[in-house]
Amino acid sequence: MNTMMRRQAILDMLQKEHQVKVTDLSQQFGVSEITIRRDLSDLSQQYNISRIHGGAVLSQDSIVRIISFEENLISHKQEKDRIARKAAEMVEYRQRIFIDAGSTTRLMIDYLDSDLHNVVVTNNLHVASVALQKKSLSVIMLGGEMLRTANCSSGVVAEEQIKRYQFDFSFLGAAAIGPDGNMYDGYSPEARLKGTVLKVSSKIFLLADSSKFNTYDLHDFGSLKSIHAVITDEGIDKMARTLLEKYDVEVIIAK
Repeated sequence: MNTMMRRQAILDMLQKEHQVKVTDLSQQFGVSEITIRRDLSDLSQQYNISRIHGGAVLSQDSIVRIISFEENLISHKQEKDRIARKAAEMVEYRQRIFIDAGSTTRLMIDYLDSDLHNVVVTNNLHVASVALQKKSLSVIMLGGEMLRTANCSSGVVAEEQIKRYQFDFSFLGAAAIGPDGNMYDGYSPEARLKGTVLKVSSKIFLLADSSKFNTYDLHDFGSLKSIHAVITDEGIDKMARTLLEKYDVEVIIAK
């Protein structure tokens, strides 16, 4: 079992048991306690888990990936900006589009041409706010429970609202795209919302910089076979291209 798979297993255990011990994990995975401590330290920087003496605990009911939306802390910012700009170019006249709350997808609203007279549906406050400033756009903000870290709505209310819509194009982000052909998110309500969007969209565009490929996260929300095209950057490697080709997904490089 490699490091990525071991850490994924540790997160699964924390989700179920809410607490893990270094000694138990060391024995279970057959690695040193130093390795497990490093695993827990790295995971605590990415998820809402807390290090305690001899182990780690889950600080809430569900594991949530900690994502910073502060401009100076966003990783791969230039690539994401180019991807967002390219995604905005895909939108056509008078389409009903959905834009989710990802760190890349939310940027595309800045480049969307308001003269296209689109209906923009979103669960992200930033997207809704910028869209409202473009007078030719109609804007629908989904209701539901608000997630502070991402300034977005999620949960049953948002999911039920989506089920009543039909989107021409939907633009989704992902925390990870696994070698298994599945797309992943670090927060279960967001994953469920994305999964619902897949069912009511004529075309899905996945916006993902090249660092997202060949990795996993906690919750899968669908297969690549549901995706029309992936918009990514020039750093995408051969393994990722082969995976997308296997699922007949068009690759659009944002330059």
